[in-house]
Amino acid sequence: MSKKFFRRDEIVGKDIISDNAVRLGKVKDIGYDQEGKIVLIYDKLGEGEEEAIPSSQILALGDVVLVKSAVQEKATQIAAPSTKICSKCGRANPSDYLYCSGCGSRLEES
Repeated sequence: MSKKFFRRDEIVGKDIISDNAVRLGKVKDIGYDQEGKIVLIYDKLGEGEEEAIPSSQILALGDVVLVKSAVQEKATQIAAPSTKICSKCGRANPSDYLYCSGCGSRLEES
């Protein structure tokens, strides 16, 4: 029988690996986005910054956390003319937003 859930202490500290075999960092904590969905908060490898990965990007949990490549997600995101694309996470936001609804980063003026 496979495991149906993971406890926080079983996930924190695991390496995060993208589907194109790039090590992104280690899980630091678990949080929630503004829509109430779970995200994995991790320290970006070698940059000392925190990033968040939405649960929709998690492909598998085991010895490591396997996630969809953010580059792949950015490439498939299509923006409407009245949107701003976040330079950090690639999410399309309404043109009047100052901050990204996905990661909270300040959006650049176009």
